[in-house]
Amino acid sequence: MLVRAGRVVTPLGVIERGAVLVEGEKIVAVERADSIVVPDGAMVLDCQVLLPGFIDMHVHGGTGRGFGESTEAAKEIARSMATTGVTTCYAGLGAGATLATIARTVAAAAEAVDVSTGGAHIAGIFMEGPFINPARKGAWNAAHLRVPSIAELDELVAASHGRIRRVNVAPELPGALEFIRAVRERGIVVSLGHSNATFEEALAGVEAGATITNHTYNAMSPLDHRAPGLVGATLARDELLGEVILDTVHVHPAAAAALLRAKGTTGVALITDGSALVGMPKGVYETGGRTLTVEDGSCRLPDGTLAGSVATFDQCVRNAATLAAVDLSGLAALSSGNAARAMGIASGTGAITPGLFADLVLLTGELEVQATIVRGAVVFNCKERTA
Repeated sequence: MLVRAGRVVTPLGVIERGAVLVEGEKIVAVERADSIVVPDGAMVLDCQVLLPGFIDMHVHGGTGRGFGESTEAAKEIARSMATTGVTTCYAGLGAGATLATIARTVAAAAEAVDVSTGGAHIAGIFMEGPFINPARKGAWNAAHLRVPSIAELDELVAASHGRIRRVNVAPELPGALEFIRAVRERGIVVSLGHSNATFEEALAGVEAGATITNHTYNAMSPLDHRAPGLVGATLARDELLGEVILDTVHVHPAAAAALLRAKGTTGVALITDGSALVGMPKGVYETGGRTLTVEDGSCRLPDGTLAGSVATFDQCVRNAATLAAVDLSGLAALSSGNAARAMGIASGTGAITPGLFADLVLLTGELEVQATIVRGAVVFNCKERTA
């Protein structure tokens, strides 16, 4: 396969009138288009902008379904995500009245990890709950939340057959620091969020091994000039990659721009925090035992609390470009490279570089998705869909 683009965005810069040669699952050459000979019989695709495939490391569902519903539901969500340019995602889980209930959802999603979905590659499971603070629960059911427990974590890891890749925790909870160290010893990434931590408690979480801030600004202790909180810790410590939901609902564009100015495009990652209702029309839904309303670009509980987002990843990318004036190289970092490094998968994906998987998103000049390639296979092509 040969992919030609007006602009190919690589870690070394933007190649004008560039091309990417793919053999099997891998990228084998990235050059100017006029220096690559089209192999006989090769599929040739053209676009205006070529970015590394988007990585959504924080998403819970879509098309009316959640990742923990069933293995087929997880694959359906992954196929839908590919239409928005996502080539790699992590299945967000953690809700349930009992540990056994949570373990069942983990087991269901685990069967879709690291197998062909016909869409985005599900690289692992992200446990956003249940080890979070009821004081900053957001849309989580406070009655279902738990204090950090290494024994319970091990039960969930066993249920996932080792496919849990990230765990979120509030560092101020009893036993949280020991928990963070134990999670890291198991080779699992730790994020801090749904937390009422003081600045000092957040820093202690970083020292224990946490490396990501869970949807920065949302459901956490805010920045105050005398009490910097978890937001302040995110701004102060380079070790914390700040996730941000750039849907203009969860975070004001000015706040998102301030985060980017403080940490740069290397210190922030776009996520959707997509709920099961991504892609669903405006209306009232009963899902997971809750009543949710989709309206005005948001998903809310009856009391108005945001319950995840209904944004697609490509919308967030376009918002970064138009509202925060991020250039193409910055967009590649925000949408792919930073997440790949944070999740330990940069040796395989996250950049347009020879030797990496051919995970690519073909875009128009307005950053609309034309086609998505996952590991060398075209899993979405808008021309085929409309034909």
